[in-house]
Parts: sequence; C-alpha cells; structure tokens
Amino acid sequence: MSRIVINGAFRGQRVTGQQRYATEVASRLLVDPEVEELRPQGVFARSTLLVWIWVQLVLPILAGNRVIVSMTSRAPVWRRCTVLVVHDLFVLNHPEWYSRRYIWTHAPLLRLQLRSAGTVVAVSEPVAQQLAAYRTDRVAVAPNAPSAEFDSTKHDLPDDEAVRERELTAGSYLLAVGSRDPRKNLPRLLGAYGSLAADVRSRTPLLLVGGGSAIFRHEELTVPDGVIDAEFVSDDHLRQLYRHSRCVLLVSLDEGFGLPIVEAATAGAPALLVSEIPVFRWICGDQARYVDPSSVHDIAAGLARELDGAPSSRLDHDRFTWEETAAAITSASRG
Repeated sequence: MSRIVINGAFRGQRVTGQQRYATEVASRLLVDPEVEELRPQGVFARSTLLVWIWVQLVLPILAGNRVIVSMTSRAPVWRRCTVLVVHDLFVLNHPEWYSRRYIWTHAPLLRLQLRSAGTVVAVSEPVAQQLAAYRTDRVAVAPNAPSAEFDSTKHDLPDDEAVRERELTAGSYLLAVGSRDPRKNLPRLLGAYGSLAADVRSRTPLLLVGGGSAIFRHEELTVPDGVIDAEFVSDDHLRQLYRHSRCVLLVSLDEGFGLPIVEAATAGAPALLVSEIPVFRWICGDQARYVDPSSVHDIAAGLARELDGAPSSRLDHDRFTWEETAAAITSASRG
C-alpha cells in the first residue's frame, strides 16, 4: 500500500503558478508505487465549496495514517500527518492586495494549516525565512522550475507564429507576464513605460500577458499608447513570445518565487528586468538588471537602460528542475 497520498484537489482549477507546480511535481511523484493521488469524485467535484468539504472531511479518512502532500492552498486543517507546500504568505503579510471576502476566508485557514501541518515546504529560501515567524521547526525548500513546454529547442509550431499573429517584430517588444493583481505592480510599470518618448514606444511596444481574478482588489489603470494586452495565451505561444522579446519585465512588489523568470530563461529570452526583491536576487544573482519596484522613475530608467545598452546576461535556467523539487518533497514526506 502507498505511504504517501497526493491531495488532488488542485485538479480542475484554472492553471496558474500553484496548479502548474502541483501538476509537475505530482507527475514525478506518481512514478513511485508508494505514492497515490486521491481526487474529489462525484458530487464533491461539482463546486469549490464541495471540494473544500472533501479536503477537510473525506480526504483524511481515505488517507488513513498515510502522509498527505498538499501542494496548493486546498489543504486539510485538522491533521498533523501532512506535508504543506507554501507558495507565499501574501494574504497574511499584504491583506491590502485582496478582497475582503478572500481575506476573511483564506487568512484564518492559512494560519490553521501552518500550525497543524506536520511538515512545511517553501517554494523559495526567502519564503522559508518568512515562515520562521509561524514555525519553529526547519522548513524544507522545494522551488518552482520551468516546464518542458518552455524549452527553447521545442519547435512544434512555426517559430515566430505567436509574434506574427500580434503584428509584432521579433526582438522589438517588451514582455510582461503575470496576473492583474496589485503585487504585480502594473500601474507603476505602465506609468514608467508611458514616460518613454512616443517614438520609443512606437518602436518598442509593451506586450502584457495574463488576466485578472475576483480575489484581488480592483485597480484603475491608465494605459499609454504602445501597450498591447494579449490576456491569456497558450504555453506554445508564450514560449515564442519569451524567446523573441527584447526584454522580459517582472517588476512585482513581492513574489513567492517568480515562475516567469525561469520560464523566460528556458525559452531563450535575451534579457530580464526585475524588481530588487530578495526572491529575485535569490533566483537571478547578477544575471538580470534590477529596479526599485516602488519607484516609477527607477523603473523608467531601467527600461531606458535596457533599450539603450547591451542586454543583461542570460539566466542559467538549469539551476531549477522539477526532478529535484519532487525529490525534496519526497524527502520531506518521509523524513
């Protein structure tokens, strides 16, 4: 009988960073005969509320005395024999970024999960350091990694199809990838881009990829000329957009990891302009250009430097692999 149970409640959710993490790691854990995945079935799969009920009441019964590994925020609250992966603590540290309803439901749940979990795993060393305020025991680190879908050698589509479809020129556009939540700092990025000369913006459009969510507070945005909103794109197209960009921008106020950085590096993006925050330093070291995310002026200066000078050096994308991440979670589950 299996000794480890994967909490499959993430199946069926829209795939963002947490769901991609869970999918990639689960596929590697399940090659071990001692690992089984349990998912909500029947009536319990019909709504978000019923999935939550299944996680709290049914999953612990089905798992018995086995270790439950939960890789998204849908995790049991009253069970010690669990491994909980924590992607960030934003709902506790930055409640101003979220809707009131989300804070009222998710902040208490996260506090309970952090207290009850037998083992906590962080997706980066900075998140592990933040968890010291909530846990006195050691926190393991099992970081994100790029999916094989972003491998620069993958050519299942014409190499510039995504670029041509958006009437862009390879090497001429800036690319920002991320959801439309406040921590992504989109108003300041748009303000910085809008401060560039009109002729610069006409030559160098800013392409935005991503979408919004009801859990975040709404923000009014002033969108300058030169901005193209692509919303959601397929992984195949995103890989091409990374590869043919002039520079990939990630000026978040904070991140638990920052998956677009390693995706962009894997896809062959020529340059990175990122926030001066601990997790990005942990990922990039000196292989990116940094800006103060709280300053429109500094972001604008960073854009100007990136457009006027030589590209920053490319990130070593081989540092993070899903195989090593899965091994770290397996070790935490059996430790």
